[in-house]
Amino acid sequence: MNWIRVTKQSPCPICQHPDWCCLGQKFVNCMRVQSDKPCNNGGWLHPLNGVSVPVIRHEPATRVTIDACAMMKRWFAQTPRPQYDALASALGVAATALLALKCAWAPEHRAWAFPMRNGSGEVVGIRLRAESGRKWSVTGGHEGIFVPNLPADKTVWLVEGPTDCAALLTLEKFAIGRPSCSGGIAHTAATLARFGAKRAVIVADNDDDKTMANGKRWNPGVDGAQRLADEIGVLCCLVILPVKDAREFVGLGGTSELLDSLTHSLVWTQPKKTHFTHATNMTVPI
Repeated sequence: MNWIRVTKQSPCPICQHPDWCCLGQKFVNCMRVQSDKPCNNGGWLHPLNGVSVPVIRHEPATRVTIDACAMMKRWFAQTPRPQYDALASALGVAATALLALKCAWAPEHRAWAFPMRNGSGEVVGIRLRAESGRKWSVTGGHEGIFVPNLPADKTVWLVEGPTDCAALLTLEKFAIGRPSCSGGIAHTAATLARFGAKRAVIVADNDDDKTMANGKRWNPGVDGAQRLADEIGVLCCLVILPVKDAREFVGLGGTSELLDSLTHSLVWTQPKKTHFTHATNMTVPI
């Protein structure tokens, strides 16, 4: 199916946001509002029946593409260590965790840049984070996941976003950050297989429940985590922290031992899908 990205001028007719969602010939692929039809690319499918669909006009042959890997290498080489210390202090994480994620200051955007990787470990996109906390992506890249440049453990912790990933790395947990509660499933599964992971702990953000158009209640963090569990191909469990997210957990004094204790009483689920085996203990180049 050929998907067309929504824009600021023509936002998603389901969630009304100007990014991440797409339109097809018969369905809207909404990344935020749940339906009973999950999409293989992430998000959920909503039939166009009765939905007012905006007209999205894209100029032909004007798609911007970037060399995300080269951009990140240049920014990383130009970012001095004191800037990492300042960001670490602001976020409440270790500077070594930020360095492991290979993030860098992007002066053109006046924001911190975090590389997004595909399932093979290649840098395919860049997530930006302003000092105000605003988040967006560099135009011309692709959605990916946040993977630290560290030897992988047999147990991998899966969280949402690069700063939550840095928070668990601060507690010396090997973590991978998803781009959202519903995105990055295929890249995550491929990465776990490539690292030879045996178990995964999926950390769901402690979100408030939402209401679907049909009145059904759902929870973005929990439902997205449960869907991820069905696809990643390894033994896994789901943890809902007693606070909003992993970074807040660390900021309030949460420890690695407390995280371990939270998993001891949980039910571990056998994988529904099996992936091929890759070499283990790999690291990811920038």
